[in-house]
Amino acid sequence: MKRGFTLIETLIYLALYTVISFGMLAAAYSVLESGARNETSAMVEEEGDYLTAKIDAVLTNAAAIRLPVNSGGTLAVTESDGSNIVIKNDASGMSLQEGNTAFQTLNNTNVTVADLVFVHMRTIDNGIGTDSVSASFTLFAATSDGHVLSRDFATLKYLHP
Repeated sequence: MKRGFTLIETLIYLALYTVISFGMLAAAYSVLESGARNETSAMVEEEGDYLTAKIDAVLTNAAAIRLPVNSGGTLAVTESDGSNIVIKNDASGMSLQEGNTAFQTLNNTNVTVADLVFVHMRTIDNGIGTDSVSASFTLFAATSDGHVLSRDFATLKYLHP
């Protein structure tokens, strides 16, 4: 009675081992890649939520809208305490200026802000004017493996007369 494996059995085992090994490597790579995308997607979502909340906070305290007259890339408001606030998109991203201070970048360096547009609308109903401002922008971020993710954000705020 012979013991051991024949050459054919050994080759079959090696082929099965190779197929299983490559399958496990592909699955591990896929899990790591999707983890990087999920992390970047969550970061973009958090940044967008923060930026829209900042715009909403500025508009909540606004007594008057100076810019845009109709629509544009800069929002300038006069707060109820008389201070001026400006939000705009520049080379470093979405920036905010309070009074005469220097502009401060609101977004982190891992995202790019594009297509920032503010639209100022005034409606008159029964002789009462109501202002509203909508803001929209797109955020871009790259995953660690180089894929670029983007997401659009928008907010609309009605100002109290």
